[in-house]
Amino acid sequence: MSDAELITLRILHIVFGVFWAGSALFFAAILQPRLQTLEPAVRGQVMGALIPVLGPVLIGSAAITIAAGSTLALRMRWGHLDYYVESTFGVAILIGFVASIGAISSGVITIIQAKRMLRLGHAVATGSASSGEAEQMQRIDARLPRLARGTALMVLVAIVVMASGRYI
Repeated sequence: MSDAELITLRILHIVFGVFWAGSALFFAAILQPRLQTLEPAVRGQVMGALIPVLGPVLIGSAAITIAAGSTLALRMRWGHLDYYVESTFGVAILIGFVASIGAISSGVITIIQAKRMLRLGHAVATGSASSGEAEQMQRIDARLPRLARGTALMVLVAIVVMASGRYI
């Protein structure tokens, strides 16, 4: 692997990873708890403005982070992939990869549920929702903070394990 390729992959991995992790932590620790204090109509407006942009940007950042990191890992050890199960650093990278896949999966589920809640919220606001749909919206509303915290926790695990892997 050339130095230019190595540098490019590392920059992509780090820059998009920092953005993804920072955004996930901000969303779970600051934004989501504050949203829960707002009235449902206001919360719906804020989420309606954020989710269409936030979803693709975060999932895109996560995908670039994982793709760049995976490419780095594979290109640096191609022909010696046993390194990822036989060394502590390799196992740390593997654990971080699994946590990252869990985080992007949880993030996708969070975005899907948030979009569903917005559709249901619109139906409730216009009076076209059934009582079952209103209850479904409330269940999703209660589930979203847990999903956001779970996503942020998995991103944090990936960062801590990968960053400390060389030293354990």
